[in-house]
Amino acid sequence: MRRSPALRRYSLLAVFVSLAFNVAAQEPSQRYTGVVTDTEGLPLKNARVHIHGRQQYVYADEQGRFSIQAPANAELHISAAGYGDSFVTITPAQPQLNINLAPGGVERIVVAASGIHKYNLEMATPVSVLTGEELSRRTEPTIGETLKYEPGVHANYYGPVASSPVIRGLDGPRVRILNNGLDTADVSRVGPDHAITADAITAQQIEVLRGPATLLYGSGAIGGVINVVDNRIPRQLRSSSETKLETRYVDVSDEKTAALNHEGSSDNIAWHFDGFNRDGSDYDVPRFSNDEGESSKTLENSWIQSKAVNGGVSYIGDRGLFGISIGRLESDYGIPGHHHADEHEEEHDDEHEDEHMHADESVFAKLKQNRVSLAGEWYTPFSGIETLAFNTAYTDYQHQEIEAGSIGTTFKNKALESRITLEHEAIGGWHGLVGYHLQHSDYQAFGEEAFTPDSKTLTHALFLLEEKQFGNVSAQLGGRIERTKHDAGTLALGHDGALINGISDRFAAVSASAGVVWEFVPGFSWALAVSRSERAPSAAELYSNGAHIATSSYELGLMYQLHDGELELSEHKAKRETANNIDITFRSFKGDLSFTYNFFYNKVHNYLYLADTGLTMEDLEAGHDHDTGEEDAAEEDHSHDSFGLYQYQQQDATLYGAEFEARYQLDHAQSLNVFFDAVRAKLDGGDYLPRIPPYKTGLGYQYTGISWSADIGVTRYAKQNKVAANETPTKAYTLLDASLNYDFSLSQLDMTAFVRATNLTNELGFVHSSFIKADAPLPGRAITLGLRATF
Repeated sequence: MRRSPALRRYSLLAVFVSLAFNVAAQEPSQRYTGVVTDTEGLPLKNARVHIHGRQQYVYADEQGRFSIQAPANAELHISAAGYGDSFVTITPAQPQLNINLAPGGVERIVVAASGIHKYNLEMATPVSVLTGEELSRRTEPTIGETLKYEPGVHANYYGPVASSPVIRGLDGPRVRILNNGLDTADVSRVGPDHAITADAITAQQIEVLRGPATLLYGSGAIGGVINVVDNRIPRQLRSSSETKLETRYVDVSDEKTAALNHEGSSDNIAWHFDGFNRDGSDYDVPRFSNDEGESSKTLENSWIQSKAVNGGVSYIGDRGLFGISIGRLESDYGIPGHHHADEHEEEHDDEHEDEHMHADESVFAKLKQNRVSLAGEWYTPFSGIETLAFNTAYTDYQHQEIEAGSIGTTFKNKALESRITLEHEAIGGWHGLVGYHLQHSDYQAFGEEAFTPDSKTLTHALFLLEEKQFGNVSAQLGGRIERTKHDAGTLALGHDGALINGISDRFAAVSASAGVVWEFVPGFSWALAVSRSERAPSAAELYSNGAHIATSSYELGLMYQLHDGELELSEHKAKRETANNIDITFRSFKGDLSFTYNFFYNKVHNYLYLADTGLTMEDLEAGHDHDTGEEDAAEEDHSHDSFGLYQYQQQDATLYGAEFEARYQLDHAQSLNVFFDAVRAKLDGGDYLPRIPPYKTGLGYQYTGISWSADIGVTRYAKQNKVAANETPTKAYTLLDASLNYDFSLSQLDMTAFVRATNLTNELGFVHSSFIKADAPLPGRAITLGLRATF
């Protein structure tokens, strides 16, 4: 990839920041030591001690002891799994700390995606965090299936191997998928059959920001943000190294998974290593009949083989840190509903009983990604600035779709993303940060199903986040100015296939938000968040022109118009999509009963959606003169002629809904939880938007003992009959899940054996938000057996 002058200047700036650690003046700070225990005086191993307002933290050792370098009058946040947290303001006169944590209560979790290190209970915008044992229990091969039980979150479900999150009815380019605050840079937002490259099995926590989160992450976050947080660039020093091993087996797909996570440090150097290997076959499903009337108990072409390895190292000093990580992911997976059997398939069935050998009969994806990340923080670089930080990632991604042993389509994306922030000291009581955000993407697609042309996208942005405390009221303000430029590759139009070069589109987007959190009595708070977020259309929404097999449609972008069966450049300029969103949140986080409920209303001007033109691909073919005999054969084999012709259009839309979750602590070991979410989405003309999830509600029971823990839960997905034109309703279904964990010690190993059962009643369920819902039911009854070891 040829770098622009702007990118070269920014790279030099990043190098300058990293070198500046060697000459920075040391801030006034000292080392504080302490012990973390429970109410009975027993040490809490691995209790986390975090400096509020920074990424800096350490873990307590086996005796509960910790040591941390911190500035005077800093606030320490101390937390441990299963215990209520504690806040301590430190002073130079108190270098030794004794901290007791009480069991139970609600643990505050630092939300990395908040930008200014806020806790989940302090944010004006709704946020959910999946971490610890709950994350391990929910982990699936895809992020969408891992998060689908979170309030406000569903999945577009292109089978268990390619499932992306849907937040409040929005997905695709409106939901940003991040890895440690930077985009995953895959092509999962281009097509629903493309897998997300982030994986939950090696994550520390997964954060879900519901509603617009455009200020830090760009106009693509108009619907929400999913941030997968790991420790690949270490940010803490440990008193001893720690290694975690996990193996699991899932009978419904014969899936075998092994994962490793190792962390350690020596002096000021910390390191991290993780990796996993996953091997699964086609999923068993309850017997169903697809659109063609064929009956099956297997979701064909839903196998997966994936592996990854990642390593990182950091220098962590009193004045800051600098780290680098390198990762490699390889994944081969079948694409359900995307196989094209030929006339010889039957005679090959006996020869290929293992689904992994079906390359000759089915379409599968071969994904590779290399990623290099850099991060640094410089504490008190000069007067008035608390932290100068930068975060950069370069991603080289390739996705090939293999059919009949040959490469049919190739997608490539080379992306560079960087963010620099200056966190300043309080000015007139306002504390916050300003920053610069750069994103550059070089996207290519070629082959039979390349429905989007090559394009390059460059985005620059400046953003600001501020907060101020007014007694028991916290005010939060933010703004972002962004400029986006799309440069398309060569396009073909008209009967004669005329080529058009030099297509370029520029957009300026301005977003702003304001929020207040009012803790009107201790443990109870109201929050109100108001935002206006602008989104530039993506390159795919502008320039798409081809058969999209995943959605069984022919897609046309905004830049085209149809005239007498011919494609022409549109006379109408694409407009920014503007969302005006209001969120009202009420939280209770003290005592035995804790709950959160949200109400949201989102008015979107110039909403981008795929509209059914009433034509088919056969109607369009008369306007093209580029087919060869080979292409005609492919068209006939794929039955593309019947594909509906859809074109991106813009019209105002309204989305509104509610989310609720509550937990009641019956005693120190037992609790009940309940959750609910619902969303309605309509074009202002009166039609419902397509693939909007139905409401879901769930009830669960949890038991946590000294050695044993268990939970059982039931989730009801309602019937969805509020559907768009030409869309069919989806029946209701209920999922019953349960799990059981046993903790024990074996020599020097801390062991956990677990069993998890999903869809215990083997209910047939179809996901309304799926593009292939009739051909891809949810997996049937599944039993997962696993073993974790920590040493």
